[in-house]
Amino acid sequence: MRLFINPYNFVPFQPVEAEKERISREAVYRGMEPLYSGYLTIRLDTKTPLIIPDGAHPKYYDPKGKRYVLDPGTEEKKQLHKEYAFLRIPSADGDGALIPVIPGSELRGMIRSLYETVTNSCVGFLLNDKNISQRVPTFGSLQKRGLLAYEKIDPEDESSERRWVLYSTIAEKIEVTVDKNGNIREKDGGPFTEKNGSFVENHGWVQYNIPVSNKDHYHVAYLQPDEPLFRWDFLTADLKPDNKKNGEPYDALKSALDRDGVSEKRNANQAPNRNLANALEKAKKGGNNMVPVYYFIVHRGEETLVYLSNSSIGRIAQRRKWEEIMGMHAPCSNTDQLCPACLLFGTTNGKGMRGHVRFSDALPVEISSYETHTLQILGEPRTTAFEFYLRKPEDAEGGKVTYWNFDFYGVKKTYMTKGGKRIDRTEYHDLVQASPRGRKMYWHGPIAPDAAKDRMNSTMEALSGSFEFKIYFDEITERQLKDLIWVVTLGENRKDSKRQQKLGHAKPLGYGSVKMIVQKQVVRTITGTTLENAANLSGETEDHEEFQTLFLNTGLDITQGEDIVISPSFSSNPGLAEKSLIIMCNADSTKDFPVRYPTKLDKNGNEFIYTWFSGNRRNAESVKTLPEPTDESLTLEGEWNDTVSGAAVSDISYRRERTISSRHSGDQQSLVSKSQMTGKIDIYYSERGYGFIRPNGGGGKLFFHIRSFKGNDWELTEGAEVIFEKVPSQKRPGTYEARNVRLK
Repeated sequence: MRLFINPYNFVPFQPVEAEKERISREAVYRGMEPLYSGYLTIRLDTKTPLIIPDGAHPKYYDPKGKRYVLDPGTEEKKQLHKEYAFLRIPSADGDGALIPVIPGSELRGMIRSLYETVTNSCVGFLLNDKNISQRVPTFGSLQKRGLLAYEKIDPEDESSERRWVLYSTIAEKIEVTVDKNGNIREKDGGPFTEKNGSFVENHGWVQYNIPVSNKDHYHVAYLQPDEPLFRWDFLTADLKPDNKKNGEPYDALKSALDRDGVSEKRNANQAPNRNLANALEKAKKGGNNMVPVYYFIVHRGEETLVYLSNSSIGRIAQRRKWEEIMGMHAPCSNTDQLCPACLLFGTTNGKGMRGHVRFSDALPVEISSYETHTLQILGEPRTTAFEFYLRKPEDAEGGKVTYWNFDFYGVKKTYMTKGGKRIDRTEYHDLVQASPRGRKMYWHGPIAPDAAKDRMNSTMEALSGSFEFKIYFDEITERQLKDLIWVVTLGENRKDSKRQQKLGHAKPLGYGSVKMIVQKQVVRTITGTTLENAANLSGETEDHEEFQTLFLNTGLDITQGEDIVISPSFSSNPGLAEKSLIIMCNADSTKDFPVRYPTKLDKNGNEFIYTWFSGNRRNAESVKTLPEPTDESLTLEGEWNDTVSGAAVSDISYRRERTISSRHSGDQQSLVSKSQMTGKIDIYYSERGYGFIRPNGGGGKLFFHIRSFKGNDWELTEGAEVIFEKVPSQKRPGTYEARNVRLK
């Protein structure tokens, strides 16, 4: 195992005193004297290549045919590799030339995010308002089986309304196996044909339990209802049926089934999940239909919370939404209770309020190099990575917490059976308050090696050099101005400072480290009705020394030689948040270790992120959590290949372009060699991690394992064309299997 630093970490949230830190605009600006207006001229120097893609004008490249495609159709675009130039605008010279530009909105977003951190403000936006759903880990599998029914409130009344009811069950378990073709068979070898969620006379409702891996056996159970446990029969404040709460079991189970690939051919559990989804819809229509589920019950104060899943290790929809999770750090929605960032930058929430700062676009001063890079695949934030995004809770009774999410947590419990056998189980408890790690930030580090072109990643132009822009401010307080200057400079107004910001695209891959310095300050003060003259504090002062004194008090040295000790909004004794921010902004913090996503190698030497996380959650005793930025050690352990390639030369062309300095990458996807074969994916069982390929040259289907696939499992769709090597099977003498499988 090798040491690495995860690309992102979190600056912890600070407690919010609502009455002091969430106030109205009038309380801040009315009667305040003096207020300041003017602008700052900022120089931005790149420390690693910067990517600001022109998303409106991609070029499409076919990696298989090694050619560019003009005007592809909507579906065809999904199969093509995209290339993006750096964003450009026409030159002000009017000569028709296009020059690189950093939009003011991009700069505003970066600086606002840091300002929010420095001033303990709200987060600018929430990810979404959908239910968060997450699988329970292998060691935390659900043990209780239930039956969900949609019953009449009054069984004798044909027009009676219905409510969802959960029953405990009596289970009759049957062990089954899965043959090499994916067919389920009973222990005696006969086919098992009953569908998940169907009813079998004299037995009960069929419930599948899909195994964790292909090494495990399936088992199915016939369930008979026992005792009613819970009825969803809630009323609103005006004593009307609460349709939203009463519909929770249906919505939660349907959400889990949808996320588990009911409609996706690539998912091996499509059939059992689809059958269960059909059973759910059938139950909703009435009659005596019931739906097999796994469940557990916790209590939150006087409220009883019931969680349902389609499998013992299936997804569970959580109740808390992001607004509740973030608490006082959720986006401001009331203009009478605004955080410092919304007071300065404005907000569109609630009644809305205009901001007091405006950002110009950043235009190039000097561009030292143009490069094109084929980026590694970048995904969406995985907030369900609980060991990274959430602080580990403590059990009230001192138990060992092994799993946690935004709603509940699991504690390891050991039981002894009557026969003296020891059994470890996970008991779930309500989480009184979710504790997100804080504000997400990215570490600085060298850029990641380039990848081969495929449909899942993109090629982008990156620039190195210097830009210049202005921040205009209008009638702001001295404290706001001081905080703004500190955020721009990070307390060090020097070009060679190691305190840097992250800007643009592909920040997790090392791109977009920049340093900003204030070159010029022009300010006017408003005292009563008097507008005083402007002062230029770039080293030249006009007649008003009080302006220079004011800015020296902010800690900003106009000669760009001294450091700002600390931001005015930081306490005199910096806490965990302040220390974390300064450490994460320091480019030297990670210099001793590689910055990369967690991966683990399979036996064929392929890197996988999901393998690292699944391995991390395999043992309740050894779940690794993300270190704090202030910890002595920032590293985790992982495995990866030492393959390095430079930037790829792209065919992206520009009108009247400047000289491009590109680094050349080595190999792109090669042609099929003599030792390789081609074929199509016949079927892939994602939950079991294996599938079968039908060779183009004829012959029987060949087994392959996900560990032999050089790509991502979601690419393994039925009918996908692949290249592979046919080799003798080590586990099945006399047969062959496919190795080194990749998309054609």
